[in-house]
Amino acid sequence: MNKTELKKVKKNLVQLKDDLLIEFRANQENGNGYMNHVGDSIDQAVDSSERELLFELNDIDRERLDSIKNALNKIEKNTYGSCERCKNNIEKKRIKVKPDAIYCIKCKSEME
Repeated sequence: MNKTELKKVKKNLVQLKDDLLIEFRANQENGNGYMNHVGDSIDQAVDSSERELLFELNDIDRERLDSIKNALNKIEKNTYGSCERCKNNIEKKRIKVKPDAIYCIKCKSEME
């Protein structure tokens, strides 16, 4: 991967990170709003389900954020783009779709 491509990937990763942080903060604010809602038992059950979903989404967002930060660290260390399993280069088309990928298509398919 050349410097121009790597710079573009880094910019994309930073944007993804920023978007996730904005979404994460909005979800936290919404979660706090649920705590103040008072209603009948059905309303409270729905609110409880929504809070559980919100916490799950936050876990998914946190995992994605960690993955993006890991990719950004690899760019800084000049180790970005290598499959963590086979050490071959991750395909450019895979990086374009999932810039925080740590496995090449072949290894990821074998692992699933």
